[in-house]
Amino acid sequence: MKLKVDHLDRAIIECLQENSRMPCTEIAKRIGNVPARTVRSRLKRLLDRGIIDISTGVLPWAIGFPIMADIMIRVEAGKLPDVIERLSELDQVYYLALSTGDCDISAATAATDLDSLQDFVTETLHAIPGISTTRVNILTRILRQSYDWQLPEQLP
Repeated sequence: MKLKVDHLDRAIIECLQENSRMPCTEIAKRIGNVPARTVRSRLKRLLDRGIIDISTGVLPWAIGFPIMADIMIRVEAGKLPDVIERLSELDQVYYLALSTGDCDISAATAATDLDSLQDFVTETLHAIPGISTTRVNILTRILRQSYDWQLPEQLP
């Protein structure tokens, strides 16, 4: 079922993308002619329906994890659910997605140095039954990292 997002929802989302800690009273002021109670109700609906998620993103390089890597993982036939479950349990994996093409899973990790990245791939990932191959792409510079995907003007 497609969830509806109207002009008021869009305005609330835009305010939160500017400042995710913006109080409902401030959002109501910025939107104009909307009570803070309405903003709170709409915000709860957006959260409850999974349309938005309010979270905090940590910048790994700022806390001593300067090595960032995308890891493409090929999985043996019939082992995908088990591999996904094991990867989901790893603290080192901060992004996990199914993929099409020559690999089945895309995962992202951050490491303190190249040796620890190597150990993670060879000792942790390759120890998971069902992983057949990995391809590691080290990210040399993050050019843009955003958690504020903009709503298209026209929604489906």
